[in-house]
Amino acid sequence: MVTTLKALKRNSYGSEFIQEALHTVYETLQPAHCYIAYFDKNQHKATSLAYSIDDHFSNTVFTYLINNSLCEKMISSGKPYFFSHNIPHTYPFNQIITPYLLQHYLGIPIFSRRGDIVGVIGCLFEHPYFFSEEQHGEWCQVLGDILGSDVQYLALLSEQKKLLCEMEECQQEAQLGNFHVDIVTGSAYWSKEIYRIFQCEAESFTPNETTTNQYIHPDDRTRVIELRRDMLDSNSMSYNVIYRIVLAEGKNKYLREHCHILRDINGIATLVKGIVQDITEFYYLSNKLDQASDKLSVTYNAVTEGIWEYNLETKILLTSPKFWDILGINETNVNSVYDWIIMIHKNDRSAVIKCFSNLRNGDVTSIDVEFRLQSGSNDKICRWFNCKGNIIESSSSHHYNRVVGILIDITDTVMAEQQLTLAKTVYDNTSECIVITDKDNNIISVNKAFEKVTGYCHDDVIGKNPRILASGYHDLAFYQKMWRSLETQGTWQGQLHNRRSDGVVYPEEMTINKIEDDHNVINYVGVFHDISSRKKTEKKLKLLANNDTLTGLMNRRRFIEKVEKYIDQINDVSADNSSTLVCSLLFIDLDDFKIFNDLYGHDFGDKVLQKVATILRETVCEHSVICRYGGDEYAVLIKEQDINYAQGIANQLVNIISQPIKCNDIDINLTISIGISSYPESGTTHQALLKNADYAMYEQKWLGRNGVCVYDQQLQHEYISKLKLRDKLKSAINTKKIKVYYQPIVDNKTGRVCKFEALARWYDDQEGFICPGIFIPIAERYGLIGMLGQLVFEKACADLDRIHRCGFTDVVFSINHSVKEFSQHNQEYIFETINNYNLPYSAIMIEITESTALDDGKNIIDILSAFRSRGIAISLDDFGTGYSSLAAIIDIKPDIIKIDRSFIVDIEHSKESQMLVSLVIDLSRKLKIEVVAEGVETQAQLDILSEMSCYYIQGFYYSPAVTIDDAITILKERNQEMVLDVQ
Repeated sequence: MVTTLKALKRNSYGSEFIQEALHTVYETLQPAHCYIAYFDKNQHKATSLAYSIDDHFSNTVFTYLINNSLCEKMISSGKPYFFSHNIPHTYPFNQIITPYLLQHYLGIPIFSRRGDIVGVIGCLFEHPYFFSEEQHGEWCQVLGDILGSDVQYLALLSEQKKLLCEMEECQQEAQLGNFHVDIVTGSAYWSKEIYRIFQCEAESFTPNETTTNQYIHPDDRTRVIELRRDMLDSNSMSYNVIYRIVLAEGKNKYLREHCHILRDINGIATLVKGIVQDITEFYYLSNKLDQASDKLSVTYNAVTEGIWEYNLETKILLTSPKFWDILGINETNVNSVYDWIIMIHKNDRSAVIKCFSNLRNGDVTSIDVEFRLQSGSNDKICRWFNCKGNIIESSSSHHYNRVVGILIDITDTVMAEQQLTLAKTVYDNTSECIVITDKDNNIISVNKAFEKVTGYCHDDVIGKNPRILASGYHDLAFYQKMWRSLETQGTWQGQLHNRRSDGVVYPEEMTINKIEDDHNVINYVGVFHDISSRKKTEKKLKLLANNDTLTGLMNRRRFIEKVEKYIDQINDVSADNSSTLVCSLLFIDLDDFKIFNDLYGHDFGDKVLQKVATILRETVCEHSVICRYGGDEYAVLIKEQDINYAQGIANQLVNIISQPIKCNDIDINLTISIGISSYPESGTTHQALLKNADYAMYEQKWLGRNGVCVYDQQLQHEYISKLKLRDKLKSAINTKKIKVYYQPIVDNKTGRVCKFEALARWYDDQEGFICPGIFIPIAERYGLIGMLGQLVFEKACADLDRIHRCGFTDVVFSINHSVKEFSQHNQEYIFETINNYNLPYSAIMIEITESTALDDGKNIIDILSAFRSRGIAISLDDFGTGYSSLAAIIDIKPDIIKIDRSFIVDIEHSKESQMLVSLVIDLSRKLKIEVVAEGVETQAQLDILSEMSCYYIQGFYYSPAVTIDDAITILKERNQEMVLDVQ
């Protein structure tokens, strides 16, 4: 079959080849209807070139839109497309094939040389048909390829012929013809319409300058001839002239001649092209038309609608200027019905087409359709139009052919309807409750949220006053104030309580606005929402904000506010009545509470704190304010009671809490320290009362805990003195005015000094010598002990380096360390300082009290182990004064034990002291621990210690603490070594 097609191509071309190809399709596929059509450049429209029915050619020429047609599916697939479903209703020119019972469609694409689809071979079958691409695929491809060039050629001829016919029709309709005159040869060409205008025959009339000038009216001839010559002789490229001609029967015509002059490179005219238009009717009717036009323009401009007229037969559309203004379209952009259709929004296009199709088919006599114009991808800016029309004229055969109507821009109306719809949707679905009343405050509308919140349905409340919701919670003055705001300001906003249909009262937040029209009230609009959940949350948040979550007591922030407010009330009453009211404040701290957390865990500690809170509630008076101040601290404000009453309550609390308290089946022994301040003795502001009660509590801690301390003037004086001393001490440390003295420790067997104890000394310019027993506790209490200890240690290492450089390399320095230094400061500086002076670690001994290790437990034991691992010795001072001396020896494992001087003072006269000292020496010897006796002042004391084999002696008997220079002198004297003093 493919060979036959190629042979066919060699033997024919053009329309003959098209018909032969159509015949070949019939012989091969046997379609009932078969046609070949070409597509326009944009593939919007298909036009038939040949059409056969049962292999009989028909003169029918048809055109159809490709959009939504079966051809469109063929184009998208790029290959033959077979379809078998509802063909009569699907096919675009169904009015031609309706009488036939067609069942199947096959579309074979026609390709250009570039492979573009330029046309289609359409086959329609009456009987069942199955298309096999395997059987006919190659044949279809070859047929589509060899038809391409001929279809394009015939399509071009068809379009040219069509254009030529249309041009001649247009020229005849416009009474306008075209011509050209060759200046060089003198030959001329006239179109058919010019011959009709001059009423002469083309066969008998030869147009030239002489013959055509004879037709010009004598009164116009000279003017026209001179104008033509002047234009040709000048540099003009065109001219326009109106003149009359005289026909054979003496009839005059008015003509308009417009010419374009072509020139050679020298500017000499060679060719004249132009048009001639018969404007006789126009000329005679000009005045009447001008008058009618003026009247019509006035009419058109007076109405807001666009007026249009459409002829269904000629497809001519006439419009008023307003028509295009409404559409916002340039009239020149619309040249056909298709241009109209493509401008309509894709979602409205089918409705408009159906509307006009019904009108054309005679199904209706009027149309009323709404549509949008296509606006690209942004549908939000589409404008809406309403097009109405009626058939106003029909022929005797009742075939409607003229439709006249109006076009209205209804964008604002549509938008308003959409806004109303949106508003209704929002009104019905918003979570805000809305109620609208008339001017007399009778309900006319409620939304769904109103029904849900109040429990009243729409019918229950319409026509009723909103007071049916009143809860009785508000008095008359409340509602009077509300209406006063509405009348004067036009709005009211606030919170109120209303009652649901089931009687439950609920809080709501509401806004009411007055709606007026020309200063007359027409409506009231109330918008509200249920704030029950918010109120519960606010209450919970307030509770969390003001109370401690663990104990339920008031928290610190709220307590301070309460104290401040009460002090202000007292001051206000005192100012008015000239009488002074009183109050007291307790500041309570649990002693050694950390132990319970360490032993039993924080959950157990929390239960202890709750137990204490319960005791406070049960013990203090009813009008007192109780607070968990933070951690293990509590505070109590006792109103209208003096210091004596507060002290009684405090002592009662101390006694109750000191009794064993059972917690998780564990009996615990707890003690508290309480500080008391009172108004006005301890201060007249809340800051002063809180600060002084806190200080009194810490004073009680200082005094031994488990008791009550009242803040008074003496305590205040001591407090201020300590603060001043703290500031002086800090300044002395910073300026290095703290000196280090050294008390020798003598080996009584040899008389040599083996060690020195480094002791801090402070001389103030104003206070004089200040005892270490005073300033050391101050340093510990106010966080200066770390700075002081580091200063003493660095000075001692520097002096020890000096002693070693003097030749006394076996001398060891014993340097005291406070418990606060261990717990609050990093000890790494000790190793750094020793290394900086290149001292051996064995030349340093750290001296601590046994209570130091017991106070901070394992932490200090670990630090001491780190010292010992480097070779630093440990000395246990004040041995025998603590509660667990033997336990301290086992835990600390000291290198030296120093017997406290309190036992040495009475050793001459007290058998008990002698026995205790002897036991310590024997125990130490068995544990291989050296013993140093402190505070030795007499020969008798020395003799007794020697008999007990205690040979390391420290005390005034040998020397008090001295400066480094005196210490070196003692070394030279006692150690009998004359070594050069290196300064």
